[in-house]
Formats: sequence, C-alpha cells, structure tokens
Amino acid sequence: MRGCAQNSRIRHYCSMPGGTLMRRKPARKIKASAVKNIFKFPSTKSFVEPCHRRYQMVLVESMLEKDYCFHLEANPNVVVYFPQPKTFMVNSTLLKNREYTPDFEVHFRGGRKAYVEVKKDFSSLDTVYLHKLEIAAIEMRQAGYDFLCVDEPQIRINPLLQNLRKLQRYRDRLTSNSGTLTLLQNAVPHPRTLKDLIANPLGIRLETIYKLIANGQITANLSVAKLSLDAEVRYA
Repeated sequence: MRGCAQNSRIRHYCSMPGGTLMRRKPARKIKASAVKNIFKFPSTKSFVEPCHRRYQMVLVESMLEKDYCFHLEANPNVVVYFPQPKTFMVNSTLLKNREYTPDFEVHFRGGRKAYVEVKKDFSSLDTVYLHKLEIAAIEMRQAGYDFLCVDEPQIRINPLLQNLRKLQRYRDRLTSNSGTLTLLQNAVPHPRTLKDLIANPLGIRLETIYKLIANGQITANLSVAKLSLDAEVRYA
C-alpha cells in the first residue's frame, strides 16, 4: 500500500501513534446499484472484541475491494480493518457539503492508522474528485490517520493474489496450531519444499499445513509461483 503521492493533486499525510480500536458498522448502507455490485468477504480481522466465530462477514462494493481484502488478511502488520468506516463532509471554495466515504479504515501494529481509497486507476479521476480526496485527507490528518490510495496494479498481482485467495479458506483466527507446528518442526526440522512437509511421518495433512502457512507460522514465497508441492517453505 502506498500513499496518494503518486498523484500530484493528492497528498500523503503521516498519522499519530496510538488510538483505540472500535467496532464500526458501515457509515452508509452498502447496497447494489446499476453501477455497483456488492460482494461478501469472510474477514478474520474485523473483530475487536472476543468472539467465537472464525470470521466476520463484511460487505464491499466491488470485486477489486474484495481482492484488496485478501492482502489485508495476509499482511501481518494489519491488526484490524473496516469497510466504509466513516463519512466526511467536504467543504471548500470548489465543493459545498459534499460527502466522501473512504473504502477502508485500517489499523496497523505500532498504532499507525489509515483510511484507504481503492480505485482501478487514479489517473482517470476528474479534477473535482481529486480535490474532494485532498480536502478529506486534511481532516484525516487532523484525526491522526494516513490517507492511502491503492490501485488495481497493486492489488491484482499474480500469482500472489491467486495464492492469497486459496489460503484464505484456511485462515483461522481462533486456533494457533502451535502444538502441531512444534510436532512438525521436530519431525521435519529442515524442509525445503512443501512436499517435504507433507511427507512427515506423523500423518499431518496438507490441509493443516495450509493453515500454518495461512497463519504465517510457515512461510512460502507466494509471489514467485502458484502454491504447489514444489514451493519452497521454511518455518517462520
């Protein structure tokens, strides 16, 4: 993710540390329209209170936003995120009482916070819309938030995105699998590939190993190739 500095009309601001996480319902009703389709995403990072569910179903307004969620889920620095978190009222010499709702609010480890706008291509936006983002970003800075712009080339990176989609079904926020990991480490102390881990003598199944990868306990370079038995792996 990067700040909106890639467009000269949108500035990037640094946030202040700290802040309390709160559960946020969408600031406006998310519904389908002639130009928008609604997608559901099983988020494991939209909880801020103890819960016995593996995931929280959230709604997003495009397939691109849904694809961005896969990156948020896999990013170990992301603690929690919320779609459509807050509506800003934008006023300037050019705009009067114009509403703007960012696509996401994201909280990072270390206290950094950001609002995020997701677009296919920011260079195609008109001057008025860019001005609206710039004015809204001023309020975000005052509240201690970054403003990040994320476009399609940043999100739809393959084979990374394909691998993140595959692993999302194995992501488990309730189970650490630390005991299984210890057993696997003892049985296969120096694995080179995923095939080495599957050949473990304990009968630990591929599904369980995928859970360990999804939870970051085993690492694989997901950007190089589609996840397969030949993928290089190591313990985190």
